[in-house]
Amino acid sequence: MQIHKSLTIAGIGLAFLALAGCGSTSSQDSAGAIDMAVMEPESVSSESVQFDQRESEQFVTRNSSISLQGSNVANMAQSVLAVTEAFAGTISQQDIRNENEQSYASLTVRVPNNELDAYLSALSEIGKVTYLSTSSLDVTTTVIDLDARIETLNTSITRLAQLQTEAANVADLVAVESELTARTAERDSLVAQREFLQDQVDLSTVYVDIAADPATSTDSPNFLQGIQDGWNALINALAATITFAGFLIPILGSIFLLAIVIVAIVLVIKRVRQQK
Repeated sequence: MQIHKSLTIAGIGLAFLALAGCGSTSSQDSAGAIDMAVMEPESVSSESVQFDQRESEQFVTRNSSISLQGSNVANMAQSVLAVTEAFAGTISQQDIRNENEQSYASLTVRVPNNELDAYLSALSEIGKVTYLSTSSLDVTTTVIDLDARIETLNTSITRLAQLQTEAANVADLVAVESELTARTAERDSLVAQREFLQDQVDLSTVYVDIAADPATSTDSPNFLQGIQDGWNALINALAATITFAGFLIPILGSIFLLAIVIVAIVLVIKRVRQQK
């Protein structure tokens, strides 16, 4: 009975030890799961950079190109600048040039998207419209995807920052900092893309080309310019005359010498005949 009682006590002790070991293993597994959950991003709110967005909102970019013709390119370009300022737009590029006695101008304009149609209508009153094109692109899906990814990364960055303060050793700290740096860089890149896309949605780009209309463009009278052109023409005529005279001198000189030789030969022949 004593041996049987000892075996029973030993069995109970081994059972308690087995249960304790299983509890320890389960605790370790649970701790590992918590660490992984901290490392994995979740879609919850964050204090980092985010973009407000309504599910029903639509994001569309619009760009236009317009060509104008008129009698005075410089004045038309100034009118475009004035209209752009009236619509709270900006000029990102401006070029006015003269080629083959013809004037041309090109401007790149940014105007609020909701004012694009009214802006194009105002430009059509500056000159004759020879070309007009408007293109639209729906980027709603791209915006929603960027917002979701940014929000997810913001959550992950917040969790990693908290885990960084709780790191127990240098190896864990280095690993957390490396992951935090990588996810912060990815988040900043997505934020830059989102801001650029929002700028394209808020402001439309308009390419404006201006050219002189051959049917209406005229040269304004300029008396002094006429005198200068006449004087230049006279100088050119005198220069051409002098050049032509210089060209004739060698030829006339050669003809004169040849005539003298021929006359001398004829005189010699006559004298020889008279002596006979």
